[in-house]
Amino acid sequence: MNLKVRVSSVEVHNCKNVVQGKLYFPCSKNRSMKRADVLGLYGQNGSGKTAVVSAFEVLRALLCGQPLDPGVDRLIYQRSDTVRFVFTFLICVERQCYEAVYDVALTKQDLDADDAVNLANDRGPDPVYLSHEEIRYKELVKGARYKTMVAFTRKDGEEKLAPNTVASKIKSRKENLVVAFKVNSELAYQQRTSVFFRQEGFDLLERTLDQEPFTLLQVLKNIFAGRLFVLSNHESGMSLANLSIPIHCRNTTLNPNEQGYGVINFPIDAPKRMDMETFEILQTMFTAISKVLKEVVPGLTVEAKNLGGELLHDGRNGVRVELVAKREGRSLPIACESDGIKKLLTVLSSLIVMYNDENACIVIDELDAGIYEFLLGEIVKILNNGGKGQLLFTSHNLRLLEVLERENLAFTSANPENRYIVLKGIRDSSNIRDVYIRAIQLGHAGEEVYQPTDRYDIMEAFDEAGEWSHG
Repeated sequence: MNLKVRVSSVEVHNCKNVVQGKLYFPCSKNRSMKRADVLGLYGQNGSGKTAVVSAFEVLRALLCGQPLDPGVDRLIYQRSDTVRFVFTFLICVERQCYEAVYDVALTKQDLDADDAVNLANDRGPDPVYLSHEEIRYKELVKGARYKTMVAFTRKDGEEKLAPNTVASKIKSRKENLVVAFKVNSELAYQQRTSVFFRQEGFDLLERTLDQEPFTLLQVLKNIFAGRLFVLSNHESGMSLANLSIPIHCRNTTLNPNEQGYGVINFPIDAPKRMDMETFEILQTMFTAISKVLKEVVPGLTVEAKNLGGELLHDGRNGVRVELVAKREGRSLPIACESDGIKKLLTVLSSLIVMYNDENACIVIDELDAGIYEFLLGEIVKILNNGGKGQLLFTSHNLRLLEVLERENLAFTSANPENRYIVLKGIRDSSNIRDVYIRAIQLGHAGEEVYQPTDRYDIMEAFDEAGEWSHG
């Protein structure tokens, strides 16, 4: 069956310093998935770029049926108790195309006095639960309207399931799924997972939904979620700290029954013990990565070097493996390479997937960190012109404004109520970099693109800081 899926937009409400903002991918205009879909997000520090990356981290956890990160409460805007994300997808099943909306809200729990005291003493994260989860869809034909596929709401300890057709089927004597539904929703609450996409909930929906809507859910869970990679600053930090590098490889090489891609975190600071099957997978992956790496950094390749056999804890024969860089006939541990090389290795395996897989969606925070700007521009241009999947990245490097088109760029504003904007009035002959710098200086379409700073105030602050620290 020919299945295609792509994110067309994402809405963020009350996340970090974003009260409201919406980003549109290029595919949202023509609803086409025939070419790559690249979107770069620009803005000053602390203006809401990472909030979008965090939204995709939440999305991936929910679609995979995994628990939310313990620190997810930190995403909630300080003047709100609830953070909300709305993702719109384009899905094609054979020749029929649909638009599906996944609307999810996370809310802080109301604690009684004793619980609040215990939480403060433990200094743990505030408990957060899934308060709303809804999926709407429509076929992309003239006059079609959204239908609610399934919706779940939890408020004041009470649960509500919609629409009535789904709720009635669960309660019917013929199906008798009430107990299974209650157990699933309670486990989702305790484990902080999706009600619908955890395996028990997904099995329930298969028994209650019609084939057409359930197929759309299968595409989101089995196709999209397995090809969604989110590389936050945490992953980049792990490589820069000489701890590990994530390597993406097909799940079928790890488990023949699984689709999509998996991640092997390869340690940098010490050899890794592994079985022969995993070693052979890594050898294949590093051969693929080296084909690209030696072209972007002439003469440089990487390999998983076998340091000799070793008995594993389960009694099987294994090997000790170290990641090494090879250049001009010499091999050095990857820990000896520059931060830029480590950043390239961190992103290359996922970018290879994006270039070749039309259902892949790669989200990278601060793509430009540590990468030479001309090389960065060449890589992004190649991905945009020849790739098949989606790439969303944040960046501060303005070189990319000169190699991408206006539909491939979005910008943050200083207005938390309208955090993401596009620059208007750009002609084909315009230099987008110049337009953006002018918008920073003068504002754009009634919105401040840059929260003003004054160089003389900064100089004075440096002087005063020096008096405090040096007397």
